[in-house]
Amino acid sequence: MADQQWVHVPSPRAPTYTQEAQASDALRMAKEIVDALQHDYAGIDANRLYITGLSMGGYGTWDAIERWPHYFAAAVPVAGAGDPSKAPVLVDLPLWAFHGAKDTNVPVASSRQMIEAIKAAGGNPCYTEYAGADHAIWERVYSTTSNPGLFFWLFSQRRSDHRSNSPQSCC
Repeated sequence: MADQQWVHVPSPRAPTYTQEAQASDALRMAKEIVDALQHDYAGIDANRLYITGLSMGGYGTWDAIERWPHYFAAAVPVAGAGDPSKAPVLVDLPLWAFHGAKDTNVPVASSRQMIEAIKAAGGNPCYTEYAGADHAIWERVYSTTSNPGLFFWLFSQRRSDHRSNSPQSCC
């Protein structure tokens, strides 16, 4: 299934795209797996589902939260892109996006445009841009040494706590 991807975008080098009406099979099936796990294992807290992804997974993260904005407690897209026209559905979702300023794989404008669109819609997303960094920023993002606050912030989010315009105190 080499042709499967989280999001069908015309070019990953384009800073934005228009979301397709239906999720890709891969993204839809990933959500169905999480749904099935919640059904089978009663101990999973539906108010503490988190999503993160990098590069094409960053696109998938943006696409998933735009499709199902009330499903996740928080999101961390890394070096990806979304559809800025969907920003209004994200204003209540705790979100911390990351991008390298010198990324030549996915333009940094991708994250900048999404963050600005969410702010314009009334949200308070967090955004960290690494000056001089290229596409390979995931070690910095997910490292508890170089980014000690990310996981504390992420795991302190609960879906039932979402409030419009509340500060996220992540950045």
